[in-house]
Amino acid sequence: MKEVSVFIRIEKEGKMPTYESVHAAGCDVYATKDMALRPGETKVMPLDFIIALEPGIEAQIRPRSGLSLKTDLRVANSPGTIDSDYRNIVGVILQNTYNIANLPYEIATNPKLLDVLKTEYEEMTLSEYLVSKQGLPSFRDSAILKETIFVDKKGNPYGTIYIKKGERIAQMVFAEYKNAKFIPHPKPETIGEDRGGGFGHTGMK
Repeated sequence: MKEVSVFIRIEKEGKMPTYESVHAAGCDVYATKDMALRPGETKVMPLDFIIALEPGIEAQIRPRSGLSLKTDLRVANSPGTIDSDYRNIVGVILQNTYNIANLPYEIATNPKLLDVLKTEYEEMTLSEYLVSKQGLPSFRDSAILKETIFVDKKGNPYGTIYIKKGERIAQMVFAEYKNAKFIPHPKPETIGEDRGGGFGHTGMK
């Protein structure tokens, strides 16, 4: 296993990244504050550390598989890249991908969820929710304002993800990279072998 030198300064609420095992490819990075992510919201969690990497090395921010499996929390630009010449606070772009339209299907597969909604949430219209938060918008007669939503005791809609300070929220992996030297050429398809078809890896032909 090859090691790279990573110079780091921890600031404010930051925490040193840690490896869970000797052969772990990624080190865990930690939330620096409590955060509520409502369905559809995207926010940046600052990690409160600054790193300096060797030239030719990048740091990649990736999701933790456990969080991706058990929750709707995603690292929005995964893998996020930290360039070797970046010298500011590192952050993680987090996104709550929960879709409230899926709630009826969740109830169909887990009827006990109705008990949770009844005991831990308040049922209200979107109009009532907006009034409680910021006042009724100008399009107050819109049909969408009559839609029912469920709001928890903290005033956030069902599906909100709560992140606690100190929780492991992502992994950071270090990798070597190469820069490309672009050489204009009249027929690059004649160089080497052409496997034919496809657009990169997604397929266009």
